[in-house]
Amino acid sequence: MSRYRQGFSLIDVIVGVALLLVVFLALFGILRASLVLSTLTKAKAAAVELASTQMEYMRGISYDALGTVGGIPAGTITQYATSTVDGIPYTTHTFVEYTDDPADGIGANDTNGITTDYKIGEVTVSYSIYGLLKSVSLVSNFAPPGIETSTGGGTLSLHVVDANGADLGGASVRVVNTTISPTVDFTTFTNTAGLVTIDGAATSSAYQIYVSRTGYSSAQTYARSAQNVNPTPGYLTIVKNQTTSATFAIDQLATLTLSSFALATTTDFNDTFADASKLTSETQTNASGGALTLASQALSGSARSVTVAPGYLDGWGILSATIATSSGTSAVVRVDDASGTPLPDSVLPGNIAGFSSFPVSLTSIATSSYPALALEADLTSDSTTTTPSLSFWSLSHTDGPSLLPNVSFTLTGTKTIGSDASSTPIFKTIVNDTTGTAAQKTETLEWDAYSILLPGTRLIESCPASPYPLAPASATSTALLIGTPTAYALPLLVTDSAGNTIGDAQATLTANGYAATIPTSACGLAYFNGLASTTYSVSVAAPGYATTTIPAITIVGNTATTTMILP
Repeated sequence: MSRYRQGFSLIDVIVGVALLLVVFLALFGILRASLVLSTLTKAKAAAVELASTQMEYMRGISYDALGTVGGIPAGTITQYATSTVDGIPYTTHTFVEYTDDPADGIGANDTNGITTDYKIGEVTVSYSIYGLLKSVSLVSNFAPPGIETSTGGGTLSLHVVDANGADLGGASVRVVNTTISPTVDFTTFTNTAGLVTIDGAATSSAYQIYVSRTGYSSAQTYARSAQNVNPTPGYLTIVKNQTTSATFAIDQLATLTLSSFALATTTDFNDTFADASKLTSETQTNASGGALTLASQALSGSARSVTVAPGYLDGWGILSATIATSSGTSAVVRVDDASGTPLPDSVLPGNIAGFSSFPVSLTSIATSSYPALALEADLTSDSTTTTPSLSFWSLSHTDGPSLLPNVSFTLTGTKTIGSDASSTPIFKTIVNDTTGTAAQKTETLEWDAYSILLPGTRLIESCPASPYPLAPASATSTALLIGTPTAYALPLLVTDSAGNTIGDAQATLTANGYAATIPTSACGLAYFNGLASTTYSVSVAAPGYATTTIPAITIVGNTATTTMILP
């Protein structure tokens, strides 16, 4: 009997390699995790060693010398020190403070009147590894060698709250005094009750306080100066054996976004046919010398204008034209869509036959369906020796409000930091900025109410109106409508029967040879500028409301705001 040797198939090899790969990846992951854990453990051990060494150093110096440079109590220990171990940088922060032992009473209830019973020392070593911020802290009590004694100073008690007066823990409190020796400059943090109590502060009237927290507003004391005669709050004063208390309020920052817009304007496309530069097509016609006429020997012809496609279209206005005809000739003008197809009569009655009498109102044409239009002329004659002529045509439209870049503004809050010699308040927050090339700027501000001023520019409307009340962590947006009112203008305010303003209503103003449509702002205002001294009719339509018309409004100048109430 013959026997055959059978080897491994390709599938066996692939499966085997895959299994080996899974095993190797698992082993590699375990090895990597082991190395990371070893590195983390080694780094923490180095941090503990640094903290322990610093704490042992503090235990080796005298009680009177136990303090930090610039701190309270003062001493010879540097507040911050850096070192590198195995390529990892470490920062050692040393903090020493007096504490009042509750065994003999706290504060005013202390039985012997001494609140500086002993010192607490804290050493924190911070480091970063694998992108993670780590720290190790050691805390120890240091008792005086004999009976507790007064340091000859006083107590500084600082309370940090939010906008609602609630305690705010974790706030950074920096205390500075450069008028005493040794000088004071250190930072600590409020506890869960929002308090920082500093015992043993040297007597002085020049303690500066700075309170902050990431993502929050800031608060501080202010120096008396020739400009700020009555600072609020001023520097704090420490009196021997007394407690000086102060409260500071900070809260999450808010944002205010300002967008600047130019007034809506009514303009027109027009052509006097000096040449064919404003025509896209001509068939058996000539445009020159100020007229569109039939070409020589032609009995009919047509021409089409360039397409009019405004960027901020609110509404179509008036079609006008000047036509001259003689016996046996005719000329009509139609309105086409962007593809060159005449608008149906259901959109513009009479358009298919064409218009020979002007002006023609185009306000019924929906801009959403027809954002671009063109004009088309048809000329006919029953003789090659005569021709009708078109010497002018125009198509008006109202555009905007459009973005207006680089508008300068000044925001001023209501909070003050004092007053000058004339008792004029000095405001805490004054922001001078511009809306930039994008016509929009977002400011990060603390909670307050802010008024706005536009230097050298006329503010027609701010929506919502200034001042802007900003709550903590809020986001507010406002639109600024900017422009120069002409001699004749009409501000139109649209509301419902309850007095609530209606945004995005369509307000149409018409007169002989004039028509303009402007949507109301979110605050219900439509501002018609560049008007004439005449009588207009205004019609307002809004979804969910009945269309309302005022048949006669006489414009006699910068007319006072007219209110229209939609039922």
